[in-house]
Formats: sequence, C-alpha cells, structure tokens
Amino acid sequence: MSTPAEPYGDLDRPAACLELERDVSTRLSRSPRRRCVGGREGRSRSRTQSAIVLATIHVRAGESRGLQLAHSAVTAAGKLTSVRVRQRLVPLADALEARRGSDAEQLARMARQVAATRA
Repeated sequence: MSTPAEPYGDLDRPAACLELERDVSTRLSRSPRRRCVGGREGRSRSRTQSAIVLATIHVRAGESRGLQLAHSAVTAAGKLTSVRVRQRLVPLADALEARRGSDAEQLARMARQVAATRA
C-alpha cells in the first residue's frame, strides 16, 4: 500500500541504497522489487530505480546474474525520461567497470551513455 511519505510505496529502496553504499551483502536485493503502487509512470520509475539497485548489488557481489540484471536495468532506464533515474546508473557503471570481461565493459559504457543522456 502506498503511504503519504512514499507515493509509490517502495519503502525498501532507501534501505537498499544505504546497504549498497556500505557494501553490505545482498540481503536486501529482493526487497525493492516487492512494492510498486501508483500511476503507470511512477511505477516504471520506481521499478527501474529498484532494478538498478538490485543489479548494482549483484554486480558488486560478483554474482552470475549481475550482468543480466544490469542489462535489464540499463535498458529500462534508457526508456525513461527521468534524469534522476538515469543518474542512478553511475554506481552500477562503476561496479561494472570493476569487473573483468568485455561484457561488463560494454555494459558499463552503455550505462554511462544512458546516464549522460538528457532525454
């Protein structure tokens, strides 16, 4: 359910962002996806922000699903016009650059390009 303080009902995202900043385990990685309530545009932004946080956690943890989640998050952010959502791709790009492999490098470039785009 949506609350007045968080119109899209995604109360787990701020906690996940804090955990991400502290480089803690992936314990909260599933939480942000549980709640998305509100208008269509708000749901898309909220869902994409949560996907970015989830992908960043998995990439930093070195999990195999990380690249797949990162690709989905970058693609979703690229479809939105929200500059704030796009800016949230920067930590994901940093995490991707820290990984080895051409796939991670390509995704990092893609994330930085989407983050820099002003739609």
